[in-house]
Amino acid sequence: MSATKILVVEDEVITARVILEELTLLGYVVTDTVTSSEEAIASVSQNIPDLVLMDIILRGSAQDGIAIATILRQEYQIPVVYITAHTDEATLERAKISEPFGYLVKPFDERDLQVVIETAVYKHHMERQLAEREEFLSTILKSTSDAVIATDNIATVTYMNPAAAKLTGWSPIEALGREVTEIVQLIDENSGDKVANPVATVLQTGQVTYLKDYTAVIDRNGIKKSIGDSASPIRKSLDSVDGAVLVMWDISDRRKAESLEVEKSEITQALNNEKELNRLKSRFMSMASHEIRTLLTNILLSANLLEEEDYPDAKKKIRLKRIKDSVGQMTNLVENILTFGKFALGLSNFNPTPTDLEKLCLDIVEEIKLLPTNKTDEAMTINFSCYGERQEAFIDVDLVRYILINLLSNAVKYSSNGVNIQFNLTYESEKSPRAIFWIQDRGIGIPKDELPLIFNLYHRASNVSKIAGTGLGLAIVKHAVDIHSGEIMVESEVNQGTIFKVILPIG
Repeated sequence: MSATKILVVEDEVITARVILEELTLLGYVVTDTVTSSEEAIASVSQNIPDLVLMDIILRGSAQDGIAIATILRQEYQIPVVYITAHTDEATLERAKISEPFGYLVKPFDERDLQVVIETAVYKHHMERQLAEREEFLSTILKSTSDAVIATDNIATVTYMNPAAAKLTGWSPIEALGREVTEIVQLIDENSGDKVANPVATVLQTGQVTYLKDYTAVIDRNGIKKSIGDSASPIRKSLDSVDGAVLVMWDISDRRKAESLEVEKSEITQALNNEKELNRLKSRFMSMASHEIRTLLTNILLSANLLEEEDYPDAKKKIRLKRIKDSVGQMTNLVENILTFGKFALGLSNFNPTPTDLEKLCLDIVEEIKLLPTNKTDEAMTINFSCYGERQEAFIDVDLVRYILINLLSNAVKYSSNGVNIQFNLTYESEKSPRAIFWIQDRGIGIPKDELPLIFNLYHRASNVSKIAGTGLGLAIVKHAVDIHSGEIMVESEVNQGTIFKVILPIG
């Protein structure tokens, strides 16, 4: 990693020279030392530093450090740390408005300087990652064909995606600030009676709510459209409901098909499948919005605490790790959602290619050992063995890789210290060529009455406690095995361990 580049803005030459020497000794690169607002802006434009150390009072300069910091924040998105001898209330209040990433009061020592710089750089990095994730999620919401409307805690519309605008006839600009019941007017398709908007129920109960079948929305032009619908709570903290997310999809075409009373079994089955798909998509959106909001709340809470000037240094590393862990979990969550979404929507292609299974397994073992959560676990061992006559396998490498990585990762995650995993590959060709993967751990195990449920979407065993997870992984594994026309079996005993057996045709 390249050294952090720092611009020093200080009107006292001797002080600037001391800071330059301290930064150099600490391993930072000083791009420039300047004394005025004009020089600071010019230097930033030319050198693009990673961080600016800014004196607040700059004698002889057209603008003070706070004014310069505001410009750098707005136009260049460069973090600023103030270095100053001025700590009066008025100065501090002005400084807060410019959103600095730190505040050092002269005189300060090298350790204080390094801690503030490292914290500011890391916090800025995490803010950028968070902004990129928010932009990514916003793009997903804008691109989805489902109508999505968000409200505040008094049911006022705060967000509407293009699909919702098309479904309701209201533009996002017109809808913002209006009561959701004015935008989304619901009726019973058969009786024509008004149907209560589910947002009110969600705000009162804090529970996900689904509309009954045969519900329609009346758009702004008076056109009736059959819909499926769910509403879920928005929470900034566990004990509050701060709004709701309403998800709707237009099923008018399905209603027309039903009205024709088509007798062919294939069409009837297709309609049932569509209904199940819509239910699954609704659960997807509800789960994703809940999980992602929870992680974003953790990040925001930690970031707010780090902004506090008197926040203890001893706790800063804990908060920074919590931010990093939340970003990692969010990345994994989004990837799992997108992967399962492809299966659910029938967008995942099956692409078998000739593959050396033994090499694939060995590569995966090494990959598991290098996962961030395993780097500090020196006691972890994965014992891999291969049996039977080696043969070329025709499999979808990406899907099989996902199956094995997920099962091995779970074996590690749900095991205690001293992880010992047995991983076997057996070739068989009695009737037709097939590969058998056998993964055994000595972890917490799965309650016997829950074994039939472990491949269900979102299901997690009751004994996983606070171990992070979403209940998506094994559901995706089951789909990947089914696509190969394979089988997956599990045996488990609480506190004794679990064995997964996967059989895949490879001919």
